[in-house]
Amino acid sequence: MDDYRAAGVRLYALSYDEPDALADYAAAHDTTFTLLSDPDSEVITSFGILNTLIPPDDHPWYGLPFPGSYVIDADGTIVAKFFEHNFAIRSGPEQLLAAALDQEFEASAPGGGEPADRVSVDVQIDGDRLPMGVTRQIVATFRVPEGQHLYSEPVPDGLVAAAIELDDNDGILSYEPVTPPTGSLTLSGSGDTLAVYEGDVVLRLPVAQNARNMQKDDDGRFVTISGQVRWQACDDVECFLPESMPFSFRVEAGFPVLGDMGPGVGRVPAMNGAQHFQRLIDRRAGTESRDEDQ
Repeated sequence: MDDYRAAGVRLYALSYDEPDALADYAAAHDTTFTLLSDPDSEVITSFGILNTLIPPDDHPWYGLPFPGSYVIDADGTIVAKFFEHNFAIRSGPEQLLAAALDQEFEASAPGGGEPADRVSVDVQIDGDRLPMGVTRQIVATFRVPEGQHLYSEPVPDGLVAAAIELDDNDGILSYEPVTPPTGSLTLSGSGDTLAVYEGDVVLRLPVAQNARNMQKDDDGRFVTISGQVRWQACDDVECFLPESMPFSFRVEAGFPVLGDMGPGVGRVPAMNGAQHFQRLIDRRAGTESRDEDQ
């Protein structure tokens, strides 16, 4: 939250829970941003984000939105959006803050010691924790010498597109890559028109973990995210040999923010969750009964 405030970014969260349920949640989690209640899902429906995977007869859950976030500028224009079909996954704050500040494709300062005629690559992960249900991004920064370019997907056989690839790991999930705009280049030999990156390039791969491969030691729970970055640089005359660089990050896994559906003990803050959920069931069932009587 401090990073958001320092950047002048305001946060709002929209939920189909009632105001008193949101108040108990805010008190339990020391929430300081604004929570908006939409118990009849009117705003959710008008925004087109009603979770259509939940049938209307599943009354405790019908009315939920698809989980996601809008980034809106000072003029009220949507400049970015992040939505998932998996209710348990949320975008990490680094992604939202970068989008709000228009830093989605900002390359970091160049490292020293790299020859100017070769592509250099840095790989890092946004954030130092990866709780279950929260996405972070693997960020690959390519510094491309003047006069050279990298290819984006798709490419014909014999060429390699710039990409971030993860090793097989059933505990790590990856999502649609976030890529900057491309230009176009028509190959003189084949006549194929390909999408190319020119200048410094930042690729981002959102990842999450599902708790299947956590490692536990005296310092806590951790997950390992490994893979490689691949690319092939070309100029107007020739393409150089494909290159790759491995990476591996050991990141604190952390715990997800769990709802209190019981006594609220241990790492689950008490927020009267069971009581509010029962009220939700009763209210939804009552709404169904009134609809059937009409």
